[in-house]
Amino acid sequence: MQFSLTTVLPAVLAAFIPLTQALPANLLSRATIQQIADAQNQWRSDTSDVSQFLSAVPSFLGAGSKLSSAAQPALASEKDELLHKKVLDDAFGSDPRIINANEVLVNQGTFQFVVDSLQNYAENGSTMSDDDVTTLLQQVNSVRCGKVLPAIDMYFVVAGEKLNNGGTLVATRPNNC
Repeated sequence: MQFSLTTVLPAVLAAFIPLTQALPANLLSRATIQQIADAQNQWRSDTSDVSQFLSAVPSFLGAGSKLSSAAQPALASEKDELLHKKVLDDAFGSDPRIINANEVLVNQGTFQFVVDSLQNYAENGSTMSDDDVTTLLQQVNSVRCGKVLPAIDMYFVVAGEKLNNGGTLVATRPNNC
């Protein structure tokens, strides 16, 4: 049996050097870096969708069925945000800034309040009075603009530091924040 150096050498090296030690550190973390970038960008896109809806709510006064229809994709985007949050929580969950932001979003119930409000628009928008629509918009914007979006911004700051790409995203605000 005859062995060539090109056949035997990789097998010998693999036996003595674990694969993770043989690869450069930046190569190992590329998938994680890409997941962080994707989560951040997709989360921002979802917050933008919700903000666009909230900006448009006043235009739906007197047109309840249009309000309900427009609320459906905003609600889906809001719920989708949790998927992106999870990626960043998994990556940075021990960072004190993320712990504080999570406290605001989850433990204080602010994120769920926004979900519930969008759900209310989606399910009941066609029968809500203009006063009810306006009151709910003021309430959701108070919570979302004052607490939820700044907490999301903190996730983006931490992600931006890890990505080190020269920029930090900011969650899109509705024009009636």
